Amino acid sequence: MIFGFLDTGIDYTNSCFQNSVGKSRILEIWDQSIQTGRTPDGIDYGSIYGREIINQALESDIPFSIVPSRDEIGHGTQLAAIAAGSLDKETGWIGAAPLADIAVVKLKPAKGYLKQYFGVKADAVAYQENDIMLGLRYLHELALRERKPLVVCIGLGTNMGGHEGTSPLASYINAIGSRVGRCIVVAGGNEANQGHHFYGMLRDGQEYEDVEFRVAEGEYGLTMELWGSTPDVLSVSLISPTGEMIPRPSARSGNQRFDFIFERTIIYIDFQPVEAQSGDQLIVIRMFFPMPGIWRLRVYGTNVLRRIYNIWMPVTGFIAEGTRFLSSKPDITLTGPSNAEIPITVGAYHVQNKSLYISSSRGFTRRGRIKPDLIAPGVDVKTIGPGNRSVSMTGTSMAASVTAGAAALILEWGIVRGNWPTMSSLEIKQLLIRGADRSNNELYPNRSWGYGTLNLYGAFEALERF
Repeated sequence: MIFGFLDTGIDYTNSCFQNSVGKSRILEIWDQSIQTGRTPDGIDYGSIYGREIINQALESDIPFSIVPSRDEIGHGTQLAAIAAGSLDKETGWIGAAPLADIAVVKLKPAKGYLKQYFGVKADAVAYQENDIMLGLRYLHELALRERKPLVVCIGLGTNMGGHEGTSPLASYINAIGSRVGRCIVVAGGNEANQGHHFYGMLRDGQEYEDVEFRVAEGEYGLTMELWGSTPDVLSVSLISPTGEMIPRPSARSGNQRFDFIFERTIIYIDFQPVEAQSGDQLIVIRMFFPMPGIWRLRVYGTNVLRRIYNIWMPVTGFIAEGTRFLSSKPDITLTGPSNAEIPITVGAYHVQNKSLYISSSRGFTRRGRIKPDLIAPGVDVKTIGPGNRSVSMTGTSMAASVTAGAAALILEWGIVRGNWPTMSSLEIKQLLIRGADRSNNELYPNRSWGYGTLNLYGAFEALERF
């Protein structure tokens, strides 16, 4: 069994990633940010460090001189410890699947010009979709060479895209996750209460609707995506806090630039009448040096039938705190690629009081497909960070890691032990759904809890009902 992680890396010196005799349980690390070692087959960047050289580093007084890969942020280490950490005999702490092999892709930071193009803060932690896709390919091919089943945990998310699971990354996750011996678990995101989603509806006889949003002080840039519903045709204009208004461009006008006369603000509006993956209309609005204060985005409809549209701002961390829609909606806030169909999508709840984590992103997808699938413990989860430090973490990525550990145990039972040799993400997801705990106070499935809370024992009990 192999546990794969696409994240910020891993602190391979942590004892929770070693076996009982001090040898590393890490099969390989592909560090995309280091360009000094062997690269993966067919990929010309990054460096691979195998178990042999990792063990050499562990025996050295200066391990990072041999294997220089580090997890400076700590997120990847924390997820790996929850899902696959070894037993700590002193404290009794243990991960969900403590005997599994571990494979890690440390994603390289997104290129500066891409962050600049989308107005993302320079110090924001951001990754490129193509690097994530190549990381998934690498993990899949590693599992093929090792002839072992693979569980991949993805604790990353974006608000860019149609929130329907049609992006190239979502499609690739669907393709890999549907294969025998593969299971992919994705965190749903922490966007429910951040004010980054607006749900709009043009009513009969209404020429336009004004969408108010606040721009915080010191905001460098802001990108918003407005997604229409076929066959409606939408167009927009913007009104600044001082009342200056850009003209309403035609929906067929392509990419246009607007410079405000009395302010530094520069706005680009890109109309895509038929977006390539979804077929729906997409309007991308990029603002640079936006004036702080209350803005109005005026949304016009032409020949509208469905009348519904959605707007998303970037995820938390990509824009300044306080930049948000004044009238936001917590639904349809699952981040991509968690809205893909095949993987197990996980939200977070508080085990102690059985309450939903307030920031746990909610479903469904933009077109109403049921997501999230499950909710798992994600508040004050105990784990191990870099330097063997014990920490408590909160968020849907923690819940995804817990669920990935449960999925690994099911996959081991099914494939490694020969009880279900054709098992993949779909079968594991269905077992977890069947075994989930459900409250008498909720109707299931729903936007917040999906089909219920994770119960691994219940999943195995569900097998007896077949």
